[in-house]
Amino acid sequence: MGTNKNCIQLDATRKMKIKLDPNGNILYINHYFTEVTGFKAHELILQEFSKILSEDMPAFAQNKILDIALENDKNYFIIKGITKDGNCYWGFVRSVQEYNEDNTLKDILLEIKMLPLSAIDKVSNLYDILREINNNAGMVAAEKYFDGYLEDRNLDLKSYILAITETNEKKIDKYFAIDVDAQPVKKKKGWF
Repeated sequence: MGTNKNCIQLDATRKMKIKLDPNGNILYINHYFTEVTGFKAHELILQEFSKILSEDMPAFAQNKILDIALENDKNYFIIKGITKDGNCYWGFVRSVQEYNEDNTLKDILLEIKMLPLSAIDKVSNLYDILREINNNAGMVAAEKYFDGYLEDRNLDLKSYILAITETNEKKIDKYFAIDVDAQPVKKKKGWF
């Protein structure tokens, strides 16, 4: 069993945003993130990304997230995040790299949306297995098991994410485009 109190459901029409530096330290969190988690910006800025991940996430998965985000310009993964009061949430994450003018990596934008309910049970069961392996045989053993799990299904990580969410990349990109908080504000006449 996990250590979190309850898992809350994210709003499918909204998107949490987190910016990380290339070392995995938090540079920015948006309002929806603070609203869901209860963390304030001053509590997280320049803290390691792992601070907002549930202890229920297998340790190798926590470490692998930054590696995945650094490897490719756009990638998808699943997290189990933690709120300040000890609750959790399942997040479907798209990572996008942002570059400086000299083409060096500036930061990584993580956009977090609601994970479809059908995927939560599947991922939760796999996380339980991986956590037990990690606790009994170590992080390397858990990662080896996960690699074998994917290989047995003839999947790479991206294909696994697409399969578990029962969608394709085009639909995922449309899903991530939905964000009611990002709608343009209508200007009023006058000074204010």
